[in-house]
Formats: sequence, structure tokens, C-alpha cells
Amino acid sequence: MFIPQARIAAAANQAELAILLVNDDPGALFALRSVLGDLDADIVTASSGEQALLRLLKQDFCVILMDVKMAGLDGFETARLVRARPRSRATPIVFLTSHRASDIDRSRGFEVGASDYVFMPVAPEVLKAKVQVFIDGAHNHRPMRALGTGALDDAPDAGIERLILEHAGDYVALLAPFGAWLYTSPSYRAEFGAGVGPGARYLEIVHVDDRERVRALVEHPPAGESHCRLQYRVLGRSERHFESDASLIRAPDGALAQLVLISRDITERKEMEAYVLHQSFHDSLTGLPNRLLLLDRLGQATVQRERQRAQVAVLFLDLDHFKEVNDTLGHAAGDRLLQVVAERLAASVREGDTVARVGGDEFVVMLVELHQLADAALVAEKIIAAVSEACQIEGSELHITPSIGMAIFPGDGADPDALLRNADIAMYHAKRDGGAHYCFFTPEMQEVASRRLALGSALQRAIRDGEFVMHYQPKVRAASGAIIGFEALIRWPQADGASISPSLFIPIAEETGRIDPIGAWAIGQVAAELQRWNGLGFADIPIAVNVSALQFRREDVARCLGDAVDAALIQPAMLEVELTESGVMNNPAQAIETLHQIHDLGMTIAIDDFGTGYSSLAYMKRFPIDKLKIDASFVRDIATDPSDAAIVLAIIGLAHVLDLIVIAEGVETQEQVAFLVAHGCDELQGNYFSAAVSNDDAVSLLRRGPFRIETTGEHHDNRAGGA
Repeated sequence: MFIPQARIAAAANQAELAILLVNDDPGALFALRSVLGDLDADIVTASSGEQALLRLLKQDFCVILMDVKMAGLDGFETARLVRARPRSRATPIVFLTSHRASDIDRSRGFEVGASDYVFMPVAPEVLKAKVQVFIDGAHNHRPMRALGTGALDDAPDAGIERLILEHAGDYVALLAPFGAWLYTSPSYRAEFGAGVGPGARYLEIVHVDDRERVRALVEHPPAGESHCRLQYRVLGRSERHFESDASLIRAPDGALAQLVLISRDITERKEMEAYVLHQSFHDSLTGLPNRLLLLDRLGQATVQRERQRAQVAVLFLDLDHFKEVNDTLGHAAGDRLLQVVAERLAASVREGDTVARVGGDEFVVMLVELHQLADAALVAEKIIAAVSEACQIEGSELHITPSIGMAIFPGDGADPDALLRNADIAMYHAKRDGGAHYCFFTPEMQEVASRRLALGSALQRAIRDGEFVMHYQPKVRAASGAIIGFEALIRWPQADGASISPSLFIPIAEETGRIDPIGAWAIGQVAAELQRWNGLGFADIPIAVNVSALQFRREDVARCLGDAVDAALIQPAMLEVELTESGVMNNPAQAIETLHQIHDLGMTIAIDDFGTGYSSLAYMKRFPIDKLKIDASFVRDIATDPSDAAIVLAIIGLAHVLDLIVIAEGVETQEQVAFLVAHGCDELQGNYFSAAVSNDDAVSLLRRGPFRIETTGEHHDNRAGGA
């Protein structure tokens, strides 16, 4: 019997000791390798938890040094999977972290099997000493070699040969031509029982789907070859994956005489590879396909449907107000809600369709085999109904609604990227219109999206180059016409002399996260202007600054306002804060706390655009506010529309009952002035008196005295003194 000497040597010799370094920072890996490079052990690196698991399938290590904070599988989850493998259960794991771990983090680390924690940066000598301890421990526990390489020469009898075979690999078989068993190692007999041995053939234990590949080897071995390797499945007590090294022993005439198969069970490796592959193409939270798998399926679907001339629909779905769930109940509740939504989406489509999660609270549904657009609309309606149903999360009943944008192949895009982009654009329009409904993509939407993109880029430039200016519109006491304050209004002048309206660029600034620097600049600018007016003798004229809903939700908004007045050395009462009704009512409980913080600074608070939102009177009386501003849309037609007149009267009455000052904005005619004065409105603001003007012109208005309030007769000049 012939057994290749190389095989014996490989089985007899133990692998060299090795250290596994796991870190997703290439610089950190380089530094660790440089420090540990002169130790008596090989250095193996992995740039992710997934890659580390694959390294462990191929090699054992005396110690694993692993970063805690990594993208994808973090150190804790990787350690848990390492400990789940019997072969690596005792492998020492040392966690490296540049963050000071809390007691909870350390406890979690030791729970998943950490041997030690090392806080970076660490002195090289200390790190090397720690690792050397594990290397020495591995040396002391290395098993002795069972056989020397000269064993065959010293003991050539059949018993020794059989012993060598049994130690040469996990599963060893000696086969006759055409696969008949001549010898089986105990491992084969333990796994396959009576299915192996004399009278049986090797092919009988091979999975039927892999049998032809193995048959080609044992019945028709490649001419001139003495060694080959193949992977296949076998059926013993369970289905297993084998990797076999085949040594072909030939007769003098070149015909196959015997076949030695030395096989390893690689089921664990295959399962880990399948797990890593699945994780690469699926969302870890919901188990749905991710963007990569969606793009692959969408690409295949569009190619197939182009040949079949069938339509494919892409539904881009975003959850309305999902952030409020995270902010109110925490991210664990938000994650559970996403899982519920994923289940409902999957139940709303057919088996051949695809539901994917592509980010945060964004999902995409791909519908295939569509015969008419109405089918996509029906599915969208079904999804909205399903997702909108109430669900219980951590003891709270939650109601969430989706906004859906739809793009249809091939009319709305010839490739996956175009379809997703256009469906996303349509979704934005559905959300802008109030949410909880769907919207088909149209070419006009692309034009709007392009303009918005250009405007967003221009905004970044404007912030960088300081292109914004502040204008000031006076607020007038209705009883006397005296200027009792101003509202600061931001303007964005252009090179051609025109200005871009705040109603256009402020929403985009909020969506793109650029509102924070713009808002901070506006507050600082107003505070500086108040300081200048103070020096000019107008210390008692406050200026109101608008705080956006997004700014108001920031935890530090009160501190930012306080810092601005402190830096300008002005009285806090001179900086008034205006907030929209909808912005305050977005989260009333948080609003109460933030409003108290601002009020405690000594600042006056006004609710802007009152009447356009959905204020609760129960909350209104609890808010520490000082003024209500009637929205201009109600003021516009008070002289001719009984409904608007009734709304304005109701707001004035409500404000006075709550002991609030009421301001009417958008006042432009003498008839509006007469109505508002007659019914007790406290302050007036609008172009009837003055448009928003520059800071110098605002000072000029203060110096020229009060406006004339005319409640009867024809209006000719609203300036005192006929100016």
C-alpha cells in the first residue's frame, strides 16, 4: 500500500503558533503588526469580524487581539461566535479599545469570553508582554507529535500503515477502482455505520446532487494526474460538507490501482460562509434583502421584463414621523416597530416580489409581472392600510403611516439606479403633501428635484461665504402707532439683485441639516444688532428672531440663545423668540420643558402662524408663552370673508383669556387695520406700515417716530407728520 510522504508530514507536524489581529482600521493593524512582529508567532490580520471568523475556519490561534468598535460584526458579537465553535472555545481573546469602557461594557466583554481588556494607546513593551504570556501558554500545552517522518521506514508493516492512515486526516478511505471500499477509518464508520465497508461503494454516501462529480473522479480519473481536490456533500447521521484530497495510486501501466481519500468535515466553514454571505445581502435587523441584493434582483428583473415587455414597479416607502418613536420610546422600540413593518410589508406582496430595507426607516418593494398601473396602485393602498394599523410596542399603542413613491419600468427609468432615484423623488412629494398616501413619479418631479439639489449646493456656498443678510419689519402698537419692536427676517440676495424667498430655502436647509449654522448665524446677528441699537439709544426696542422647528428640538437651544445675549452684553428680554405652532406641538411634553428653559432666561416667547396648526388648548395654557401671532392667511380677507373674520375674533378672544398679547401679521390695508383695532388686537405688523428693511433703515424708522393709525376714511399716508 502506498501513502504519499507529503501527506504523512502534513498530518504529523503541528502548525506554527499564530496571533490573529482583528481591526477595521488599517493604520491600527499596521501598528499592531509592527509592535508584535518580532514575537515567536506568525501574525495574521483580519479587517472585520466576518473575516476573522473565516480565518478561524482555516487556522487555530494562540490568542486573538480584537477591536471592540467595528463596523458590521462588532467585537462582542464576533467573540460570541468564536466561543460558539468547539474548536475555538478556549482561544484567548483580548479586547482592544480606544474608548474608556464602562463597567457595563467590560461586563459584557467578559460575558462573551474576553480574557483581558487593553486600552489604547498602550506602551509597546506592555502589549508585547501580555501577548507573550499567551504564546508561552500555548507552547506549554502543545501536544507531542505522535509519529516522526521516518516512521514508514522504521515500521513498514500493515498495522503501522493503517495507524498512519487513521491519523493522517479526519476521514480516511482506501478505495478500489470504481469506488469499492478497501479500508475505512473509524471516523467514517462512526458517521456512516453500515453504509461503508466491504461490498459497498463510496458513491452511496454522496449526496445525489453531487454524485456525478465524485463519480467522475473514482470511475474516470483524469489521465496523468496523481492528486486532486474536490468538495461535495455526504449523507450520514446528517448532511455534511466534505473536502477531500485524493491521491491516485497507479499500476505500472498507468491504470488506477487504488484511491486514497483524506477528507475533512468543512460543514462549519460552509455554514459560516453562508452566514457571512447572507449577512452581506440581508438587513441584520429585519432579515429582509438589503440594497445590494435589491439592486441585483432589480437588474435581473428589468433585463427579463425588457425581453417579455412586462412592467416592473418600484415602490419607495418611508415611515412618517418615525424619528418621534425613537426620540420618545427609544431605539429598541423603534427597532421593534421596523420589524413589525417589515413583517406587514412581506405579507402584503406576492411570493415573486421583493421587499428590501435600504436604510433607517426606508423600504423598497419591487413588484414584477405587472400588466397595468392600477395593480401597483392597489398594492400601494394595501401596504398603506397594513402598515397604518395600530401596533403594541413596549406597552404603547403606536400608529405609523407610510409615504410611498412609485416608479415604473421602463417608462420611469431604464436601470435600477434610475428607478430607485425616481421612486425616491416621488416619495418625497407624497411626504410633502402630508404623508400616508402614494404618488407616481412624473418628469416634472425630476425638474423640481434638480432645482432642490442645486439650491442645496448653493446654500452650502452661501453659509460658507456669508451671503445672508437680516432685514427688520416693525411691529406697531395698535393703540398708538408706536414701534414697539421688530421681527428679524433672513434674506438671501442674489447677484442679479433678486432674493431667494425663505419659504424656498429654509425647508431645504432643514432637510439637509444646514439649518443649524443658518439659525446660529441669525441669532448671533440679531444679538449684535441689539447691541448696536443699545449704543444708539434704543435699548428698549426688542427684536424677535425665528427659531425653526428643527432648532427648537435641539436639547441645547436655550443654551445657544443664552450664549448669544451674553456674548453681545444685552438684556435677554430684548431678544424675543418666535416659534411656529406646528413646531411647538410636534412634541408637547418636550416643548414645555424647553419653553420653560427659554422663559427662565428672561426672554419673551411668541407662537407664530397661530391658527395654521393643531394646538391643544390643554397644552396652550401650560406653555409659558407671552404672545400669539395671527397668521397672515386669516388677516388677508377679514374685511370681506366672515369665516376669516370669525377665526381672527376667536384668536383675539382666546389670547386675552390666556392673558397673552395678540399680534396680527400680514396687515396691508386700512380696512384690516380698522377691523383689528376695533376688535382689540394689541399689535400690528405688515407692509401697511413698512416692509422688512435693512438695519440702517430700521434705525431711521425708529428716529422718525410713530405711525398714524387710521380706522376710518381713506388712507393716504400712514406716517406721522406726513413723512
